[in-house]
Amino acid sequence: MYIPEIPETVQLQGRSFATDSSPLANATFMLNSMGVAGLLGGEEAMSTVALAQIYNKRKWSGWYNTPGSYIIGKRFQRLARSVISDSHVNPGSGASFGTVHIDPALLLQHDGWSKGPVFKGIYSGTSMHETGPLASLLTKKCIRMPGSKVEGRKTQPVNVTIVELEPNPNLQPQMRFHHSSPICAIIPIAVSLATCAICGLYGEWYAFSMILLGILARGLTCAFIGSGKLVFHHPKPADGSPPGDGILGCDHELVLLKGHENVVNAITRGRFFFSFQSKHTCRLVEMCSFLLIAQAIAQLICVPQSNLFGQLMFVFSIATSWVYNLWFLSYDKVEVREEIFRSVLGSPKLNKFVFPNRSSAIVSLLLFSNDDGGLPGDPKKLKKIMDGFLPSGALVWEIWKGIVIEHLTNGRPLHFDETHWNHQDLPSQTDRLLLQTLLKDAEMAYSASGSNE
Repeated sequence: MYIPEIPETVQLQGRSFATDSSPLANATFMLNSMGVAGLLGGEEAMSTVALAQIYNKRKWSGWYNTPGSYIIGKRFQRLARSVISDSHVNPGSGASFGTVHIDPALLLQHDGWSKGPVFKGIYSGTSMHETGPLASLLTKKCIRMPGSKVEGRKTQPVNVTIVELEPNPNLQPQMRFHHSSPICAIIPIAVSLATCAICGLYGEWYAFSMILLGILARGLTCAFIGSGKLVFHHPKPADGSPPGDGILGCDHELVLLKGHENVVNAITRGRFFFSFQSKHTCRLVEMCSFLLIAQAIAQLICVPQSNLFGQLMFVFSIATSWVYNLWFLSYDKVEVREEIFRSVLGSPKLNKFVFPNRSSAIVSLLLFSNDDGGLPGDPKKLKKIMDGFLPSGALVWEIWKGIVIEHLTNGRPLHFDETHWNHQDLPSQTDRLLLQTLLKDAEMAYSASGSNE
């Protein structure tokens, strides 16, 4: 009796059916490798890694598989080139040898840690084209709050917020922040460990190894970042420094800072740093970068080799982490910012006004800075401030600024009549009419500042 020879491929296929007992083992559909790699983004994961320094014991709650390892790895490459010594950040502090700092803005680029707007000091004459991240947080806080409308000649409204800063006895040249970790941080850890264990139980070794590699890569990265501290540095003003009052902002959102020079310096010049005690920080950052990029490449190669069940377990682990990262940033990030804001600035008093035009808004800022009855600044400094926010060079504007500054420096009320706008240097009736309009704007600002004192 002739028995035909069974092809070897059929034998291997039959053997695989007999030995592979995992769910969906016979499925012919496979997830595309590029789809698995690009399923979820990594910007959210990057921010949760960076915030590990703020949360108490946060470095031990980052052990889960997460998307975006390639993005995190590339960002860590930039971190390695941004490491600076403590002597550059805090000269003359006598800090221990080996302390280094990293700028957190490299990790939190999309997260509101950007630099703040321009600042112009009223008394000191300071002019800064960009300020620190605390100024950015304060400006955004002022933008979100409602304001009281001021009646007058309407062009394009300008928001003016008066910030009365409290003296903060706890404000130090170096400050550290801590925050309690959210309880639900255990969810992505539990899901990653569970999916990893299930893959091992059913022999899905490719998926098992990739989930385990993701857990280790992120866990070690969070452990490294969490070993440092988020430190806030700001320069201490010199003894006898003038009041720090100044105008923060540009365009149609202006903020008047009123308070001690030390607190104003914290807003305008303060910077955040990740501080590490290890002198090998640069090498550790490069090691984390290499591990994260290697993880991303390994997942592209190994995840498609797994069966559909293993691929689904892998996707489920990173999808859970992605949802948690989104929730973490949308919920806890606000609490972190508020705690940092209160630690540095306390609870400043905010009063917001919406002026109908720009000229009245600038005059009101100078008036609001003069609550104590003293001079708001010498004429040259006031002229420089007005030139920075209003048109300069035109004869009408220059005459108007001169009249307003003269009244301010002499402590006279801003009330004007025909003798002021019928100026001898303005032969044109059109120019005199414009000067009259601008002087009426100044009168309106004076009335508004007087009624709100």
